[in-house]
Amino acid sequence: MVGLPKTLQDLRRVEGAVRVTCRACKAVKQHDLEELILDRRSRRLSTEWEAVRHTMMCHECGGKDTRVNGVPFSQSDPERRAIRSRALLMNLALAVLDDASRRARDEDVCVPATRLALRVLRPYLPDRELLVTFWTEAATGRGKPYAPTLQAMRWIVTKLVDAGHPVWAEFR
Repeated sequence: MVGLPKTLQDLRRVEGAVRVTCRACKAVKQHDLEELILDRRSRRLSTEWEAVRHTMMCHECGGKDTRVNGVPFSQSDPERRAIRSRALLMNLALAVLDDASRRARDEDVCVPATRLALRVLRPYLPDRELLVTFWTEAATGRGKPYAPTLQAMRWIVTKLVDAGHPVWAEFR
């Protein structure tokens, strides 16, 4: 990424975070990127970088005179790359499950891609019960007026977030 990001999602490419420094009280807070995206979306605020820079307030004094910076993490650290690759793999598996859960009411989603996504998520969940529930609901939920796989998907995401895994804001 060259220059300033256009949106908060652009900071994902450089494993970024957002640091807010208050000019009045000199307080510094570094915000988790995914939590910030989720918070701004839930409050219906823009995730555009310029809007973020002008609306972030100090967490100590509540002042609006702040400096907002994107903080990129190092890509040379092998441990950081390993964490990033695990997070990317997990979130791609969640994307496959999300797509399958939205299509499950109208078509059969018990296909190898769904099975592979469930297999990828197994190491990140404490028990396999939610994954079995998703598969069972996908197999039996076709034609129902509601989509039981959507609920199973929400449970999986909740367990991953509770376990401290970096789940993208789109799935939370």
